Amino acid sequence: MSIDGIDMKIINLLRKDGRMPYVEIARTLGLHEATVRKRMSKLKREGIIEHFTPILDYHKLGRVIKAFVGMRIQPTKLKEITDHLSVHPDIHVLYRTTGDMDVLAEVIFEKMEDLQRFLEKELELEGITTTDVMIVIGSYKKCPWTGL
Repeated sequence: MSIDGIDMKIINLLRKDGRMPYVEIARTLGLHEATVRKRMSKLKREGIIEHFTPILDYHKLGRVIKAFVGMRIQPTKLKEITDHLSVHPDIHVLYRTTGDMDVLAEVIFEKMEDLQRFLEKELELEGITTTDVMIVIGSYKKCPWTGL
């Protein structure tokens, strides 16, 4: 499916405020509300917009330690380990990657001690051969989902 410039404008408005009413989107873009409704239905039906999710302010929740954890994993253990890690509540994203690491986890914690405990207990799995931890010390452009 192809999307046009109007669809992209709608998507960009929703990226800023996912709860923006159709009537406000229509007014902002100079469209009829019915046009926005039809386009939104199409974007949802085609799977371009999957769902709307709240964006949490992790700073206000006291969770300010963000890190990326790269892992080299034995190929025969990859599925087992990623299945195990994908349900961990502190792992927000789990990527399959190329290069030196097979998997990259994005994690967010309240305290450095929580990160340390995670590394010592949760990543001591048979099959993880190497880990590389990169702690985020600042951002030039914040993540739209975590605000960190």
